[in-house]
Amino acid sequence: MKILVIGAGPSGLMFASETKRLKPEWDIRIIEKNHPDDNVVGWGVVLPGRAPHHPANPLSYLENHEILDAQYLEDFKLTHHNQSALKSTGVTLCGAERKSMVRELRQMCIGLGIQIDYEQPVLSDAELACNEYDLVVVSNGLNHTTTYYRDALKPKVEFGKNRYMWYGTTKTFDAMNLIFKAHSKGVFVAHSYKYSSKMSTFVVECSEETYRKSGLDEMTTEDAERFIASVFEDELDGKAVIAQEGLKWRNFMTLSHEKAYDGNVALLGDALQSGHFSIGHGTTMAVVGAQILVKAVYDNPENVSAALEDFNQHVMPIMQLFDQHATVSRLWFESVEDRMHQSTGEVAQGFAERRGQLPPLPAALGQALERALDRGEK
Repeated sequence: MKILVIGAGPSGLMFASETKRLKPEWDIRIIEKNHPDDNVVGWGVVLPGRAPHHPANPLSYLENHEILDAQYLEDFKLTHHNQSALKSTGVTLCGAERKSMVRELRQMCIGLGIQIDYEQPVLSDAELACNEYDLVVVSNGLNHTTTYYRDALKPKVEFGKNRYMWYGTTKTFDAMNLIFKAHSKGVFVAHSYKYSSKMSTFVVECSEETYRKSGLDEMTTEDAERFIASVFEDELDGKAVIAQEGLKWRNFMTLSHEKAYDGNVALLGDALQSGHFSIGHGTTMAVVGAQILVKAVYDNPENVSAALEDFNQHVMPIMQLFDQHATVSRLWFESVEDRMHQSTGEVAQGFAERRGQLPPLPAALGQALERALDRGEK
């Protein structure tokens, strides 16, 4: 089989590498729009379990995962009214640097004999050259402006009300932290956790009204960094927050689809379904979706149409459940100002229960992954 993967991010890299392990004779090529030395977007990401033991953690597939300096977290800390509530997460979570994770996944693919061509933007359906490949996998991240989605794969796009920014900081948070901060300009919420022994992710969100009232809409990047660091000065121990070049304050974009493929084109990762950062399953969904597609093509090596129908049948229920969980969580945070009068315990309870009416997402992901990894002899 001849396969083209568009996008050298976690979902495309996981699909390509796992397929190549199973079918080393298949011709798999990856194209990436950016230069290999360009910064990979983002700071740290949250992954499930300890590498190399958890199959939904992409670090588990790396022989040298120790060099990523990943951090394991088992506590959750919520701070409100300058009071904190600490509890066990009940599971082990892994904070890892996104840049180094992507770098090592790319090296793994190259080591398996997979060609990665950089600075190869695909701008139109015609440039996909689908007729030259048996399968084309679109895994180019959260991008709704490309013109090659075709009518059948045009996404539904919805923008959240809150503004958010993905910062990094040298303050290391030893738990999954959720910080509610009342300020004279409005309410700010920070989501933070360490992803190395020296750095933490520090995502900050606020309402549109607070964003404008505080002047963030008119601040330079440097002024905004200083302002946010002052808002969370106590929690940051006076340390700075750092904005990555190219990242700006924005409204969260939820991208979704009714179908995961059209013809011989399949969607993976955020190109298929994005979900709000407050549930922290984005990279996990990329891995699970990739493994579902791997199984589909492995089980149907001579029939791409059958493979993609199988992929669609098994991936879409998971993606739709992910969408439901992420939307409920996003809406909860968009109404957080209505809860600021509550006690720390009440806010913590509301946060814990916000998705309680939905089927558990980890259980559904576990079942889907178990099936995807059950591959008999071919």
